[in-house]
This record gives sequence, structure tokens and C-alpha cells, in this order.
Amino acid sequence: MNNAIPAHLIKLPVPPHYMRAAEQNHVRKMTHPEGRPAGDHRSAERIIEQSPIMSRFLEGRDHYEVGDDLKRQVGDWTSANPDPEARANAAYDLDKVLRFIDNVDDRTLNGSHSRNGHIDGFAEYGYGTVHNSEASLLKAFSRNGYEALRYLPT
Repeated sequence: MNNAIPAHLIKLPVPPHYMRAAEQNHVRKMTHPEGRPAGDHRSAERIIEQSPIMSRFLEGRDHYEVGDDLKRQVGDWTSANPDPEARANAAYDLDKVLRFIDNVDDRTLNGSHSRNGHIDGFAEYGYGTVHNSEASLLKAFSRNGYEALRYLPT
């Protein structure tokens, strides 16, 4: 049996908001923020700029209700944090959480569309969430930490 890819087919890049299975499993096992991997010297601003899902989330007003609680879970990624390394680590961890939540199977979160690069399910100008949505899961994470992500199918 020949498993080679035919020459006329090209390998497409993975969209930036998708998560590979190994990374999803890693997030499920996390108990606390881990920061950037060794060798990743990007700034918080660069991480946010390179993450479409994080950029959309932070540019909108949807994060008002969960913003402070998210900072308690992953750290402060904003300019209010004077430590650029801590800001970058927090941005990295928030990006990882947002991408994980966006990749949760939409049969599990039927109030959202999975893998669309957005955190769906915020209502009332960011002060409410749709039941069983990505926003409600993010709210649960912001209050309960990584345990909220442990057993979710992606």
C-alpha cells in the first residue's frame, strides 16, 4: 500500500486558531499557566498580533465580564503589568486557552460554532453569555481555572 501524497495535491497550512491533538491534550493536563516555551521570545503585543482569535476577543467588548477573572488564571497581558516577560507569558497562555475553547466539539457546546476563530456566545454587550457556548466555557475557566477544560472533547 502506497501512503505517499499524490503530486497534484498540496499540503495546506493549519489555520492559526486550530489546535493539533497533542497540544489539546497538553492543555487538558495543565493545572496552572506555564508561559512561553523555551526559545519563544515574542512580546505580548506580538503574540496578540499573531493570534487572530485573541485579537478579535480583545478588540471587542465581550471580555468585560470575564477579563479580571481571566487575569487571575493566566496573568495580566495588558500594559498595566510592568513586567514584559510576565505580560508575554500571560498572552501566550490566554491564546492557548482561547484556541482550545474554540476547538471544543460543537456537539458539546451547541451554543457556538467550533473552529471559526471567534469565541461565540457573548450576549448583552459582553455582560452575559449564551448557555452551553464557548463564552460560557470561557467564563467557567475564568472562575475555576484549568480544571474547567479537563474533560472536554475537541
